[in-house]
Amino acid sequence: DVGRPPAAIYMGSGMIACVQGAATAATAEDVAPAVPGSDDDEEEEEPEAKGWPLDKMRAALAASAGGGSKGARQCAVVVTTGAMNPVHRGHVQLLHQAAQELERRKIFVVGAWVSPSHDGYVQPKCRSLNTVGLSADFRLEVARRSVSDDSLVDVGSWEATYRGRWPDFPLVVERLQHALGEIPEADALRGPNGNVQVFYACGTDHAAKCHLYFGMRPQNDIGVVVVPRTGDSVRKANPVKNVFVAQPAEGEVAALSSTLVRTKLQERDFDAVSRALSEDAARFLLHPTDEERARFREDFAKLRV
Repeated sequence: DVGRPPAAIYMGSGMIACVQGAATAATAEDVAPAVPGSDDDEEEEEPEAKGWPLDKMRAALAASAGGGSKGARQCAVVVTTGAMNPVHRGHVQLLHQAAQELERRKIFVVGAWVSPSHDGYVQPKCRSLNTVGLSADFRLEVARRSVSDDSLVDVGSWEATYRGRWPDFPLVVERLQHALGEIPEADALRGPNGNVQVFYACGTDHAAKCHLYFGMRPQNDIGVVVVPRTGDSVRKANPVKNVFVAQPAEGEVAALSSTLVRTKLQERDFDAVSRALSEDAARFLLHPTDEERARFREDFAKLRV
């Protein structure tokens, strides 16, 4: 998988972010406020229009105690970012591992999103590594098909479809929090400091390189859940900074990678791709319809399927 080793650290809207030397990320200051009545006005749009589907989260809230009221339990949502080139069950399971750790700490997770990264980050990085770089639209399509039967995890498209420089993960987290703060159910999602409670889930390398064990914005109810692989060197949780460490995933899902998936695609191994993503995603990738192949001609050519 394509990682995000930092060349520098910057402070964007109070959060630490990793910046690639080869590409410049958008910060919170780069996202200008919407002008009412203009084409860029997003303030009146539901979060679905901003790239954050809500049906699964709303179903979870309705099933929880009180539905629109969190009652005695805190509620939260979780998001993870990455190239997802393509997505696989390991990305999805990372969110479930994070949710399990939060729920062990009496924080009820009602929503989770995989957020495939912007082409402005993915394409230059893939070229530098001489590997396949699938388009944002294609990666989103595969991701949606991969999580369609998952009751918790959905696909966030705000990051991948953002117009301008690629937004790094702190900005993605901030925009998700802002979007959810505008929905009718926002009060059910508020953390101890009165903001919608969002946790960023990531692996150990990303957490170490981006200094996430020190937290993101705990004062604004933004936290971190580090999800290690078996055998990873991992630091202790830091609850004061809203930083927690989950248990690693087990079984076949723990060994998955996007590189492995691309290899299985070239081998046309339908069963392996189905296990790594979903049967629907495998059908789309290995047996696309004429319409699907025409829509994503360049991506299918890159995959040689």
